[in-house]
Amino acid sequence: MRTIVYGNSKSRLKWDLNTKLDNVTTWGCNRIYNDVAVDNLVSIDHHVQHMIYESGYAHKNKCYFADWNILPESFANTRIMVTGDDMKITENEKGDRQSCVVNGKFYGEGKGLWITWIDEVDMVENIQYPQQWCSGTTAIHLACQQNPSEVYLVGFDISENPLNNVYEEQQMSQGGAYKRKHYKSSEDFGHRSDWEREIQTTIREFPNVEFIWAEPHERSVKFDYDNLTYDTYENIRRNICR
Repeated sequence: MRTIVYGNSKSRLKWDLNTKLDNVTTWGCNRIYNDVAVDNLVSIDHHVQHMIYESGYAHKNKCYFADWNILPESFANTRIMVTGDDMKITENEKGDRQSCVVNGKFYGEGKGLWITWIDEVDMVENIQYPQQWCSGTTAIHLACQQNPSEVYLVGFDISENPLNNVYEEQQMSQGGAYKRKHYKSSEDFGHRSDWEREIQTTIREFPNVEFIWAEPHERSVKFDYDNLTYDTYENIRRNICR
């Protein structure tokens, strides 16, 4: 089985997301769902999870969310009561839903509480392992857990800090009122050292997987492992596209 994992670094702009692939499983993370429906979407960022679910994407497409713990209605009501006035609460339409997921960021820029009312049937799975990783590296690890023979990494630049991102200039809107820059700081996107550690951990943990990394940014750090090679976008297209 061959797999491609899309990162959201700017080198991914060299790749057409609508390219027809030849029996290849696709993984992506966060806002990529606005551009293409991947086979598996990963998000560890609570505000992004809320957007994805509210859009209806998670009812038709497989998603993996971190801290996606289903709670009764009473928990949300209690959490709202004890939340301070300085905390922005974002909530989707409840309707007749009886369960929810409640997550929050309680400090720093963009802090808030997200209450996501969920349906009885969707396609979201709670991430068990790894935890507290970046979304992109989590997607790589989850893809490897499916025992592929090859994993192609497209759009992973480990260069600047904060790392570059194709969506960094986009605005995100919640509830029609709350807007802020997406991935505005390294706190939002993850520190370069975290990415280095997490990717290398995955490569070492899956020695039988062949990793093929599409030419990252020229200033991107590169690693030396027996099961890792770097290749051009042109060669990768020839290998996995119809």
